[in-house]
Amino acid sequence: MTEWRDCKFGEIATFSYGKMPNKKNIVNCGYPIFSGYKIVGYYNSYMYEDPQLIIVARGVGGTGDVKISPPKSYITNLSIIAEVHPGKANKKFLYYYFKINNLRELDSGSAQSQITINDLNNYCITLPPLPEQKAIAEVLSSLDDKIDLLTRQNKTLEDLAQAYFRKWFIEDIHNKICYKRFADVAEFSKGKKPREIIEEQRKGYVRQILIDTFDTDKEYYTRPEGMIISTETDILMVMDGASSGRVEIGFSGVVGSTIGMFRPKSDFKYPMFLYEFLKSNEEFIMDNTTGSAIPHADKKLIFELEIPYFQEEKIQEFENFALVLFNKRQNNRRQIRTLTKLRDTLLPKLISGEIRVKM
Repeated sequence: MTEWRDCKFGEIATFSYGKMPNKKNIVNCGYPIFSGYKIVGYYNSYMYEDPQLIIVARGVGGTGDVKISPPKSYITNLSIIAEVHPGKANKKFLYYYFKINNLRELDSGSAQSQITINDLNNYCITLPPLPEQKAIAEVLSSLDDKIDLLTRQNKTLEDLAQAYFRKWFIEDIHNKICYKRFADVAEFSKGKKPREIIEEQRKGYVRQILIDTFDTDKEYYTRPEGMIISTETDILMVMDGASSGRVEIGFSGVVGSTIGMFRPKSDFKYPMFLYEFLKSNEEFIMDNTTGSAIPHADKKLIFELEIPYFQEEKIQEFENFALVLFNKRQNNRRQIRTLTKLRDTLLPKLISGEIRVKM
């Protein structure tokens, strides 16, 4: 890697700890309070106008993770702020660099997980010339920006379908309606634990749907024999654990043991309608789980839910509308998966210099 050079992190950045927010200055809306993990509230002032490179310095998990803070944010004392010297290094390049070269190795391993400014000052890194840093960051950022755009589009499409469902079948129905029990129109199957889960697809194996699949789209595979298999239009619900009651759709494969599958009965062919109905009750279901040590979604409560049922033509109209939005979301999801794989393939090759970017 000609022209790449080794240096210490402290040569290209100045470090400072975030601050504990003053409770009296925490507001309902304002500037985001960023913990290094996520936005945890809002403040009446901010520390930096521009996004900053943030290293999670302490906490129960994720110590050493590197993030980019939101613009105009207040950064808590869980994190160290790295003010990158613009003439020496590119902030976005360093963000991607530390996805490959994780700083978790600097964790002191004491009773409380932590990384110090001294640790960061002395950490050795290998950098390409600044123009190449910028070029690498632009390639990877363009992929991330597209992924983010498609993700936000899907959130908008999801919200739109739910808004129309609420308007048509909750807000505007008045007294012109009859109800059916959810048990009258849907059937349920509980997922099973497979004998084997692998991370590479092989002949005869199909995708395994776990709770992680909903957030990361990470792919696991197992054999389908004797298992519960979902299609993209089957409704999935987390049945066990902290997120019990969470409702999802659009995932095909072997249903994991902590997940349940709802499917319309043969005489009620409206999966989008049923999904939006369960989604509109998601918070209620999550607030009324059973079990103490481990929460469980209450299947009996779910089956007793009353579905607004009138004018089947109206339900069919909504089904057609929601299906168009669903298909758009699925197309976006496929693009996200492709772009994510491309980014994850390029990332280590660009950061290591295996693939060079023309400037």
